[in-house]
Amino acid sequence: MKEYKRWLPKVCVTVMDFLVFEASLCLAYYFWIKYPWHGNWQYFSEFSIVLWFLPPVAILIFHFVGLYKPEMGVLSVDEQSLIFKAIWIIYFIVFASGFFSRTVTVSRLAMLYSMFISLVLISVERFFARQLARWLYFHGYANQKAVIYGAGFHGVRLERWIRQSPQLGIQVVGYLDDHPQKLEKLPKVPPVLGKLSDLQMAAANHHVSTLFVSQQNLQEEQIVEIIQYCRQLKVRCWVIPSLYRFYIEHVELHNIGGIPLLGFRQETVKRYYEIFKSVLDRVSALILIVILAPLWGAIAAGVSISLGAPVLFRQTRVGQHGKRFTIYKFRTLKRGIRQDQISPELQQQKKPKDRSFVSFLRHSGLDEIPQLLNVLAGDMSMIGPRPEMPFLAEKYGPLERERLSVKPGITGLWQISEDRKRFLIHENMDYDLYYIDHFGFNLDLAILVKTVFVVLKRFFRVA
Repeated sequence: MKEYKRWLPKVCVTVMDFLVFEASLCLAYYFWIKYPWHGNWQYFSEFSIVLWFLPPVAILIFHFVGLYKPEMGVLSVDEQSLIFKAIWIIYFIVFASGFFSRTVTVSRLAMLYSMFISLVLISVERFFARQLARWLYFHGYANQKAVIYGAGFHGVRLERWIRQSPQLGIQVVGYLDDHPQKLEKLPKVPPVLGKLSDLQMAAANHHVSTLFVSQQNLQEEQIVEIIQYCRQLKVRCWVIPSLYRFYIEHVELHNIGGIPLLGFRQETVKRYYEIFKSVLDRVSALILIVILAPLWGAIAAGVSISLGAPVLFRQTRVGQHGKRFTIYKFRTLKRGIRQDQISPELQQQKKPKDRSFVSFLRHSGLDEIPQLLNVLAGDMSMIGPRPEMPFLAEKYGPLERERLSVKPGITGLWQISEDRKRFLIHENMDYDLYYIDHFGFNLDLAILVKTVFVVLKRFFRVA
């Protein structure tokens, strides 16, 4: 792959970010002077300093928070959370500078306008950039070809994440595996191209430039041999470490006498945010229950007419730290659904679509509204993993039990993903584990924004 294809997309996005941020400042100034009691054109000379100074600073902060790293790609919410983070930092600097500086006096209201406008415009610009990247990806442009060594569990997960992240510019053309006959379920797309020794042929036939090593339990000597083999073929090599579950931002690197050491940071900030989030959840739930009271009544009447009593569907679920609670939903299923059935919602979706009232509730997500009662009771959160069924939680291993370290949520990464239509939740925990590892305010805010668009999309699709 030619080198310019690696850095050209980043340069284009950087230029677009600069221009859009500049435009947001101009729009903010325009809205500020639009009203006589706000400002006038006489202050443009002072505001022009901001036009020259702030966009380059914004680009530096975008780079600092990681907005130009190609690794982002989880339903776009990771990128959106970084946009929130960058904007908060930029305007904290702006308002702090205005407070301590006496030489430049720029309207705080104009800056407040620019904060919200830039947040919206940058988000919209990045959305269209992702759509363009997706179009280029599916049409074979700006892609580097890659193969994955190891067609097992980790390799299949890696391929799925890469496929869902077109901005990476990577297309996995196949797998390599030395013992494909031992695999219970061989992936069909992409296919297994052969063994590791067939890498040279795969590189020649498919123009492969990258090898991902997902094969676990490899000895150090084997990894060194693979790296040397890739160097001979001029193929880039990336290895999934045995500790891959610990995201690199949680790892501290040290050395003693040249001996490398890995340490894992204590997430004290997350504990404080969890307390803050719990309070915010209950306040938000109480407000929404009051505001949505008329809608509750209308839906309850519709369910009663369509299915009769009871109006609410109750089921035992497992929450934080394994605590069991009763979850509430508006009933959209007939009586007799057993609690040991896996995802009754999904089973209903597989049936032929109908235009009934309860079908509208189920597909639009309005049947989830009573879960605000669970949030108010402290059993659930507004945002978090889906609450699990008890008989599945009992089968959890150490990795899966991490899902129970936070409160389950009404919405979350899994709930707004497209995979929820193709997989049962216990078959795909990547989203929930990713959320737990990146738990924070900016990610929650990004999920909330994404949820609004997903709900509106589902609502108008079934309306």
